[in-house]
Amino acid sequence: MSLLHETQGPARLRTRRPVGFTLIELLVVVGITATLLAVGASLFRRTSAEAVKTGTEKFAAMVEQARTTAITRRKPVALVLVSPGEAGMGDEVCRLGLFELDDWVSGEPVTGTQIQRWQGLPGGVGFQAGEFDSLENVVDSERTSLTWRNGDLQAELPMVVFSARGGMLSPKGSKPMVVILASGVHQHGEFIHREGRTVIRIGRVVARPWILSQ
Repeated sequence: MSLLHETQGPARLRTRRPVGFTLIELLVVVGITATLLAVGASLFRRTSAEAVKTGTEKFAAMVEQARTTAITRRKPVALVLVSPGEAGMGDEVCRLGLFELDDWVSGEPVTGTQIQRWQGLPGGVGFQAGEFDSLENVVDSERTSLTWRNGDLQAELPMVVFSARGGMLSPKGSKPMVVILASGVHQHGEFIHREGRTVIRIGRVVARPWILSQ
């Protein structure tokens, strides 16, 4: 009975792969991350711009509707601007409302009938305060006390009031007014502008909207 002897070759040393990233791998990861961040930022800016554009179109349409309604009904009509937390709203959406007013006396509280449901602006779009080209902002103007739903609801809100002739009754003044729509967030009751904005001018004698900048 023969014994088989296995021939053993020289021992081979196993090289262990270093733990962690090599410099090249780290550079690749950093490059990919930077690319993804750039793409994300670009998409965010594009989305913000589209939201502001949509909000601008809606606001301009509401101005035209309010003016036309005032002329047709021969009654003062208010376009009301509502920010989050106002008028009983509990979310983060800015809204627009149309109200036919029983009467209008400058500086006095008003009672109105809501003409249609609240119209929300796109998420992340709000009313930015501040003048533009020496024109006052509706948001910064004196607020008017509005009562509606047979006295069940009341709030002091910024508004544009249109006359039966299609002019602007309020805010008071001789110059046009502006409303600035911008992309941003609401924090602690204040709107913080982050990306893009649009300025809409509303005429005084002929209270129609004009887009000044985007």
